Amino acid sequence: MEQPLLDLSKPSHARAEERLRNDLMIWISTVRPDGRPHLVPVWFLWDGENVLVFSKPDQKIRNLKQNPQVVLALDDTKGGDDVVLIEGVADLPEHGTVTPALPAYAEEYAARLAAYNWTGESMGEEYSEPIAVRPTRIRVW
Repeated sequence: MEQPLLDLSKPSHARAEERLRNDLMIWISTVRPDGRPHLVPVWFLWDGENVLVFSKPDQKIRNLKQNPQVVLALDDTKGGDDVVLIEGVADLPEHGTVTPALPAYAEEYAARLAAYNWTGESMGEEYSEPIAVRPTRIRVW
C-alpha cells in the first residue's frame, strides 16, 4: 500500500490539509519549453489526493504539454512559518470532461464567482482547460 503524502497525525501535516481545503489561492510553477520557469497564482480545489485548477488555454497549458512537472505553493506562508509546497505531475483532462461548474469547485469559490458576476458555467467559457495535479511530494514547515 502506498504511503500517504500527508501524515495527519502530525500537527504540521494536519494544518497543511486544512489549508489545502480552505485557502483560495495557490501558485503553480510550470516549465517553459526553453527551460525558464513560469509562476502564476490560481484558484484550486484539493480533494484530499489531487489538486484541480482551471486555466485559460495559455502559457501554463503550452508548458504542461511539453513538461508535466509542476510545483505548487500556497499563497500565504504566514511569515514563513506555515509553508506548504507540492511537487507533482500534471495531467490535462480532455476539454469539457470537468469544468468550474463542478459542485465542490463552484461552492468553494461562490463568493469570488459572484464578485465577478460569474457562474461556474460562465467561468468555464474562459477558463476552459482543466489541470489535474497528482502530488508526488508534499513539504510542510
